[in-house]
Amino acid sequence: MILSMTGYGTGTAKDDLLTVAVEIRTVNHRFLDLHIRVPREYQFLENDAASLIRGAISRGRVDAGVTVINPEADAVQIDYELAHRYLTAVNKLNAEYASLSGESGKSAAPDMARLLSLPGVLRNNDEAAAERAGETAENIAKLMKESLQTALESVLAMRRREGAALRDDMLQNLSAIESNTDEIRKLSQNAPDEYFEKLRLKLDRLLAQSGHQGAIDPQRLAGEAAILADKCDISEEIARMASHIEQYRALADAGEKTGKKLDFLLQEMQREANTILSKSDNLEITHRGISIKTDIEKLREQVQNVE
Repeated sequence: MILSMTGYGTGTAKDDLLTVAVEIRTVNHRFLDLHIRVPREYQFLENDAASLIRGAISRGRVDAGVTVINPEADAVQIDYELAHRYLTAVNKLNAEYASLSGESGKSAAPDMARLLSLPGVLRNNDEAAAERAGETAENIAKLMKESLQTALESVLAMRRREGAALRDDMLQNLSAIESNTDEIRKLSQNAPDEYFEKLRLKLDRLLAQSGHQGAIDPQRLAGEAAILADKCDISEEIARMASHIEQYRALADAGEKTGKKLDFLLQEMQREANTILSKSDNLEITHRGISIKTDIEKLREQVQNVE
């Protein structure tokens, strides 16, 4: 079964301390275009995430987002020991300055806002929670892989469903191409007789206009008609078109990741249709050839979303 390149999936994994959530969106693209977003402090997860995604998806634009949720996200800790060392250092400087200047060494009340802004006094929630919980990179990576795997399974399931619907639509257009190709085959079987009759009528008109009286050599006329019919013969193009149709249907049922092969076949089918139109002067064949080109264009639009 073919795969669509349109998919969406989410996954979540958690332990007693952390929750890791992953969201993946995929759309069509000529190649694999991978974009992963992870929190700045968890950049080490990106390589593992990219490796897992590449193992599951070979084509399309992939946008993946990793979120690490900490249950203690609102917690803020003050390093009182460090703050006390800052205050001691400030008081010591005040005392030394007072000794040198002869001014009073009385310490002013500390500016708490400035004190809290000093490096390390306020510890952010991630650092504090990590130390209290004994959080490790291995544990986070494990949770990320579990949640990513769940998200990928959802994405692939959706891509299969979309692919099944896409396959049905493509086969309808392919059947229309096959039907018109069969009709062109039937119409082309009368081509030699039609060329003979057209050539005879044309020569009759030319002879009548020139005032020439005399019969046309039937054998010469048949020979010229045969040469013209051979130049305009489309039997090979019809045979190749039928072969391409058969291959296209087989690929649609063969398995996954056939998008590029299907696209190549459509290019070949378009070439055969153009040749048929350029060779034939039968009005009905022309109409059906145009219909074939229209259905091929529909298939080309659809196959752009096939992995």
